[in-house]
Order: sequence, then C-alpha cells, then structure tokens
Amino acid sequence: MIKFLLGLLLLAGPALPGAAAEELQTIVVKPGDTLWSISNTYLKDPKKWNQLLKYNRLPSADPSIALPGMPLKVPVNLLKEEYRAAKAVYVLNEVLFRRSGLSDWSNVAADMDLYKNDTVRTRVDARADVKFYTGEVLNLYPNSIAVLRPPGDKDTDVRLMAGSMRGLRSRVVTASARITPKTRDTEFGAKINDDLTTVVQVYKGKANVEAQGRTVEVSEGFASEVKMDMPPSKPVKLPPLPELDGTATAGFSGKNATRLTASGGVVSLNMGKPVKTGQAAELPKDLGKGPGVPDANDKAIDASEIVKMISVGNAVQSYHLQVSKTREFTTLALDKSYDAFDQIDLNSLLPPGDYFMRVALVDLLGFEGKFSAPRPIKVGGPR
Repeated sequence: MIKFLLGLLLLAGPALPGAAAEELQTIVVKPGDTLWSISNTYLKDPKKWNQLLKYNRLPSADPSIALPGMPLKVPVNLLKEEYRAAKAVYVLNEVLFRRSGLSDWSNVAADMDLYKNDTVRTRVDARADVKFYTGEVLNLYPNSIAVLRPPGDKDTDVRLMAGSMRGLRSRVVTASARITPKTRDTEFGAKINDDLTTVVQVYKGKANVEAQGRTVEVSEGFASEVKMDMPPSKPVKLPPLPELDGTATAGFSGKNATRLTASGGVVSLNMGKPVKTGQAAELPKDLGKGPGVPDANDKAIDASEIVKMISVGNAVQSYHLQVSKTREFTTLALDKSYDAFDQIDLNSLLPPGDYFMRVALVDLLGFEGKFSAPRPIKVGGPR
C-alpha cells in the first residue's frame, strides 16, 4: 500500500502545489546510490528522503533500490550546510572554476551552481559575482583567485588567494588576515598585494580584522593594512569616494572639485588630459611621484602613508565605464576601466546612436564603488 501511494506521488511529477515556491539545488547521483544513502549524505534530516519524490521522476520509489547516475533536484532548505551551493549571478569575460580535487579549469556560466571548496579565477578584465544561499555576496575583480567555503577554514565563506574582492557579509581569510563582518549590512573590500600584504577597506558597517592574535575593528570609511606575520595596523580614515548622481554633470567633494561630464559623446573626469581617440591615454611614468609623494606601488608602503598618499592628489584612481543600448544594461556595448585622467571619445568606439552609460569610481587602494544611475548619451550626434 505504501509503495502504491509513493508511486502516485512519482507519477504526479515535480510540479506539486507549493513546490514552485521552494528553491531547488541539483546534486549528481552516483550509479548505485539509493534514496536512503543520498538522504544520509546530503539531508539534514535523513528521514525526509520521501520529500525528494516531489521534485524528481525516479525509476523507483523504493528507497533501497539503486539509482542510475543522474541529476537530482533537492530543496535547499533540506540540504546540509556544507552541500549548499553558491550561485554565479554575474559573469564578465573569462571566469574559470575548478572543482575540489580536480586539476582542470572550466568556464563559469551565469546562474551556474558553485560548491564548497570550488576555486574561482578571474582573468584580465573579468569579473564574477557570487551569491551564497545564506545571503553572503562575493564580487571578485580581475586577476583574482578565491576558494568558496574552504573546509579547512572554520566560519569562512571565502579564502582570497590573489587579487581583490568586495564582500557583503562575507567572512574572508587571506594569507595574512581574517576579516569578519560585525553587522548584517557590512560591505568591505579586500586586496592582496604582491608581498601578500592584505589591505581592507570598509564601505558600510563594521568589520573585525584579525592577525597574529590581535584584532582591530574597522568602521565605515576606514582602512587597515596587514603585512605577513604582523598584526593589523591601526585603522586610518580615508576620504570618501565621490558619489555620482544621475545628472549630466556629477560633482565631487573636495576643495578642487573634479567633475564628470558626458557631452558630445566624450566622457571625462576633466582632470586636464587631452582627448585620446579610440583608446585610453598612457600616463607619464613619473606622474604623482614628486618630492614627498609616496609611490602607490611601493611594497613597503605603511598604512600610515596611505592617508598622505591620497591627500596629495585626487581620491579617484580610475573609473569603470559601461555603455548599453538599454537602461537595464542587459547587454553591453562597452565595458572597460580607464585612468582618471583619460577622456574617452565614444564616437570613435561605438556606432552612432542613443545609449545609456554608467560609471563606477575606483579609489587609490583599487576598490571599486557602486555604479551611478544610468544616464542617456548620444554618440555620433552634434559635437
């Protein structure tokens, strides 16, 4: 009688009332696995094996019968924490991943599932946004490597191996530091320098930065530096990254206000460089390295020098420009980062027409802010 009732559930298929509201995750069944063995491995409560019948058409409803190798849909809320996947919600250019225990890299596709101990790698001009089912968010910037939920690191969402990232509530470890958000809305950036020094900047909320048995609390608008085998530096306050509004001209804070303009198909921060048609202008190698001005690339730079470095010039290092035919930016006609001194002539880069543009500013530590509101721009029109 029980098998008869289970058979009816099986014939009903995956679309039973209430099932659509649940978030499902796919696991791969090995040949020979049974519903009992699968439930004992993956489910928080193995006795709920019969719930799997609601979402999958199986050759048998008997939990002791061996199944063929096949994908199996499982409600996320039934899975053990260690088997819950993260979702690649946004992928730009070449982003690779490697499964735990494997040596080969494969391409990451948007909306694909990533699992515990998977490694994600971004190439030049690439970016990946990953969201964990528990709500944490990882934005991985170009030339970066991160391991998701590494099993050897307790209470860790991301092990950042190289490059830079931005996180929302993400618990992060690097070679030199551990970063733990202290509020539910904490947003911060972490960057690993060539000498494995970790720089942490908090955009919102608070985060603890721990190393060598010492912990410092970094608040919104502050940064801390952690050298290898050294405790974290005392947090230093950074000038705020200017916010862009949705108007044609966006104002920047500061005595010598810099202004973003987008007119006649030319985008510029108006910092004195001539228009460079078709490509980004090259900066003089000695720019900003006059007497008393620290070199931003100096591996030995101390956190106490960061404020001096920023105060002697503009707080903006570069800007990330996106242009699209749609306000939603579902497809991009241009997606590139430019130096703050560059003026970009879109008339030589894009076909004539009406577009939308948005800009995200990058500060001197290399952290990218949020995109501005989309604004219309005409390319190939009157100059």
